[in-house]
Amino acid sequence: MNEHKKLSYALLILFTDITLFLSPVYTAENDIFDPMERRDKADTKSVPTEEIYSKNDILYCTGKSEAALANNKAAELIQNGNFKEASEVLEDALKHAPLFFPFQYNLGMSLINLNQLQPALIHFTKASNIIPEYSKSYLQIGYIYDRWGKNETAMSYFKLARQKNPKELSALIMTGDLYYKRRQVTMAEKYYQSAIRINPHFPDGLLGIAKIHFYRGEYFKAIVQIKSIDISGDYDRSLHFYYAESAYKLKDYKTAFEQYKKLLEFRTDKFFRLNSTFLIQHKMNLSKRFIDQGM
Repeated sequence: MNEHKKLSYALLILFTDITLFLSPVYTAENDIFDPMERRDKADTKSVPTEEIYSKNDILYCTGKSEAALANNKAAELIQNGNFKEASEVLEDALKHAPLFFPFQYNLGMSLINLNQLQPALIHFTKASNIIPEYSKSYLQIGYIYDRWGKNETAMSYFKLARQKNPKELSALIMTGDLYYKRRQVTMAEKYYQSAIRINPHFPDGLLGIAKIHFYRGEYFKAIVQIKSIDISGDYDRSLHFYYAESAYKLKDYKTAFEQYKKLLEFRTDKFFRLNSTFLIQHKMNLSKRFIDQGM
């Protein structure tokens, strides 16, 4: 797996009039498309394939097909926080290719960031119907139910994501986060530890343990844990929040300032769906004031 977490399936793209049809081809690496393993190799031997990969919960495509180019244009718009424009691009693209999986999934991501949760749910559900084996669709559906306060339904979708892909560690983290928000930290820790047992270097699992330390007021331990996390690839940007808050509690205002500032570099991140940039800006400015006062 490379840093972009490439998905091990290909797209068979055939244009008939204006409709684009999707046919995933099984490969064993992620064990996602077992039903497709029985597909006659002769069916796909002579046709071009394209690859899909996930980066920061957004789907990108390789290749230069119309679908790939339209999808990647929208994906970049999402990455840059232009969610409304991205949704417009994807809605137009879906008129020509309603079965193209990345269009449905990425439109769901755009709508989540626009806080249009009901339409987002519709598109993630369509995505899961197109490719039932793709686990991250169920994570996003679970996230929506979590936002609605339907915890049991959310957890059932996180569990389904793990059933579809046992390597989907984010399902364990999101379940842990749900318990963490309910202040059931013992249960939260259980799920974070489960992820770490599978992958001892998983950034979001290690962050989960740091959050447990933070909740218990063990701020120095939280910082030590956070410093051990490799953030060269994908990771939960809330790391910078817990780093800043822990440093602030320890009156290390310089580190707090730096981490609040770093967090604000990711204004389009999911962290800011539920947290105000103004509040983080205020905390950063307050830290700067204490630094200037020599505190």
